[in-house]
Amino acid sequence: MATIEEQIKELEEQISNTKYNKATEAHIGKLKAKIARLQEEDEKRKSSKGPTKGFYVKKAGNATVALVGFPSVGKSTLLNQLTGAKSEIGAYHFTTLDVVPGVMEYNHAKIQILDMPGLIKDASRGKGRGREVIAAARAADVILLVVDVYNPDISVLFKELWDAGIRLNQSKP
Repeated sequence: MATIEEQIKELEEQISNTKYNKATEAHIGKLKAKIARLQEEDEKRKSSKGPTKGFYVKKAGNATVALVGFPSVGKSTLLNQLTGAKSEIGAYHFTTLDVVPGVMEYNHAKIQILDMPGLIKDASRGKGRGREVIAAARAADVILLVVDVYNPDISVLFKELWDAGIRLNQSKP
């Protein structure tokens, strides 16, 4: 199979050999789109340095629960207690940097629980990798808000999720 560079060169050659008119306009547009996809794939391949951890977790079990809360409120501890997973625990903010999955069995149902990095103010605008965290939470079936008993104000969490288009305690339109 030809390399990505060779495929791009062939497509560009095909575009240059095709006369541009109303009948060929759509064909040339599709070729240009294919070139753009190949270039993007090539950039991803060049920039990746091997397998990396990330925020995408394949769904497993009957339901997925995302643990969402501020940094250092006990999300990792809760995950470890419920599922027996080994999420790192520390007495400092942002101990969890990636989504850590765990599976719990309850009444013969397997429930996947996701430990997420903490959300902070302006997370919906990308602060503290907030967009990635919110995107992972959006894919969950249930969002469980975990808060500190000494600071139970969840208005910031509600606002960040609302700004990202997640409507808590509301049925879908």
